[in-house]
Amino acid sequence: MILNNLIIFFVVLLHPLQVYQGLDIITNKVTAEERAQCRHHMISFVDPLVSSYTVVDFRNKALALISFPRNVLPVVVGGTNYYIESLLWRVLLDTGPGDGGDGAPNRKLELEKLGGAELHKRLAEVDPKMAAMLHPNDKRKIARSLQIHEETGVSHSRWLEEQREQEGGDGLGGAAEIPRPLHLLAAC
Repeated sequence: MILNNLIIFFVVLLHPLQVYQGLDIITNKVTAEERAQCRHHMISFVDPLVSSYTVVDFRNKALALISFPRNVLPVVVGGTNYYIESLLWRVLLDTGPGDGGDGAPNRKLELEKLGGAELHKRLAEVDPKMAAMLHPNDKRKIARSLQIHEETGVSHSRWLEEQREQEGGDGLGGAAEIPRPLHLLAAC
């Protein structure tokens, strides 16, 4: 897209539901006419029946698009704070496939079937710092912390500490994933 004959750009959508094919109306996707005016990426490329698509998959694909060397400006729009953070900072931990897509059971889903008290007790044994931060009813986050420990042998809280200790990291998270990003927030 050429804007005032000065800037060539493309749009990278950060909406976690707009990646799914066929959900145009309920996710309020840009129209075909709008997409014809400017190339949009990260839209309608995942089968909605695929349950193993994660924010890590999203981040990896979006970063590949953005870092592809070209003389165009990627304009990243929309999305949730979680997806935006995943793209801007090194805050996600990729423990590998483990999503059940390869025929192996999804360990996180297996753990989530257990009761909250049992999960919290297990987490307190391997990662007391993370257990102190999470409510026993937050089974999804507790299961993820246990999954990280099981798959890497390192506690989730230690991973987070290491991210914060990286050059450019701080108390909120890891270093910038994209050097010198320009952040604009539009209140609608």
